[in-house]
Amino acid sequence: MREFHRIRVTMNFFRTAILCVLSIFILNSCSCGNSARQGLRIGIDANWYPIDFGRQESYINGFTEDLLLEIARYSGIEFQRIPANWDNLFDGMKEKKFDAVLSSLPPYDFNAAKYDFSSNFLDLGPVLIVPVDAQHSDLSKMGGELLGVIVGDPSVLILQKYPEIIIRNYNSIPDLLNAIVNGDIEGALLNRIPAVSYVRDLYSGKLKIASSPLTATGLHLIAIKGKHRHLIQLFDKSLDYFKKKKKLQSLLQKWELET
Repeated sequence: MREFHRIRVTMNFFRTAILCVLSIFILNSCSCGNSARQGLRIGIDANWYPIDFGRQESYINGFTEDLLLEIARYSGIEFQRIPANWDNLFDGMKEKKFDAVLSSLPPYDFNAAKYDFSSNFLDLGPVLIVPVDAQHSDLSKMGGELLGVIVGDPSVLILQKYPEIIIRNYNSIPDLLNAIVNGDIEGALLNRIPAVSYVRDLYSGKLKIASSPLTATGLHLIAIKGKHRHLIQLFDKSLDYFKKKKKLQSLLQKWELET
């Protein structure tokens, strides 16, 4: 009888222990779920200062919102978008108003020492524009030819690597692109977003974009160094998947950010 009593007491002890472990597991699961639902708080300046997207700004914002929704579906990250002014984006992260920001801040060494950067979710660098029937796609093979740039545009720095190319300066984008159409120059360098807009619209069938962006300039997700590195990595993994599945290209075309 005593033996039976000891067995019953032992079984009750183990039953109680198991229930306690299960209770702790359930509480932790609920806590993780609540954290996931709160998501990553992202500060966004809808004007994207210091870049001026002009009439394309609303397209950039629409694309960004769609992309975040797609990444949330794929990765499980919930994004809480928080409007912010450009001048308090990074201070807002330090003050813990948000966990990360979307910005064009370049990942130079002194910035990379303070922040973690995702890959570009939108490339902004200059591209080569040529006549629609031209074969040019490589600056290294355009020695001795005339290439146009907008006055003061930093893309002219790219051409310093190709001293054989003859540079012509223009005061406006229409002047620059008309010079290609008229045969005054063989091509031009122009930042990707306005280049896509003009080639899709006013110069459709006349000009084409012949290269990928020639610098790494772009929009990316940025967080304070070491704070949300795993989420930055998950963001990058999602971008890679969307590129392979051409989902990213589809979103770019939807918002007229791809030719």
